[in-house]
Amino acid sequence: MILLAALVVALFGRSHSQDNPQQSATVKQAADHETSDGWIVLFDGETLSGWESVHYGGEGKPYVKNGVLVLPMAEEGLMTGVRWVGDALPVNDYIVTYEARRVKGDDIFAALSFPYEDTYASLIFGGWRGIVNGLSSIDGYDALENETTQFFSLRDNQWYPVELRVTKDRIEAFVGTYQIVDLETKGKSLHLRPGLLDTGFTLWTYLSTGEIRNVRLKKIQSNL
Repeated sequence: MILLAALVVALFGRSHSQDNPQQSATVKQAADHETSDGWIVLFDGETLSGWESVHYGGEGKPYVKNGVLVLPMAEEGLMTGVRWVGDALPVNDYIVTYEARRVKGDDIFAALSFPYEDTYASLIFGGWRGIVNGLSSIDGYDALENETTQFFSLRDNQWYPVELRVTKDRIEAFVGTYQIVDLETKGKSLHLRPGLLDTGFTLWTYLSTGEIRNVRLKKIQSNL
């Protein structure tokens, strides 16, 4: 896998992670609400209430248009993102779902950094020039070179459903029809990739413009 990682990096380079930008990422506190079936709606489709822009340096300006959260390609830097600052979210035993598509660029367009117990990890898809998918990071290895690594491409301008399930003993994730993570967490060290990534429940892009909608979270019963 390390040799393959080196080849991919050599060919494609390493990754770390439109209109009307006047609507800023200024936060109004906690606009989430719970539906009758237990889902907590984290994005209302109209404002960035409950979210704040992450300052990576040279980031784009997130905004909302036509019911969609837009994370524009970074203006001078590499990444654009928004972090949840509303009501506290669970750190285990939950499901997150959202829909995402890449509309510009060729790299990560809707990654999710998320809490797991007392640490964090990132769900990556469409990375390393569009071909790497997996979880970052596990035992010191990021999505390019650990047991979750999968190589496939996702189409531009196509909506993909995303689902992340986090329990005490397992992390699972699906993008479209692909299951890209099925990880037993016992004995594993999960953490964020060193560098620009920050803690928190964060949606972000890398050298791409991503669009996101229908962000929801639901608490679930543990298998234990």
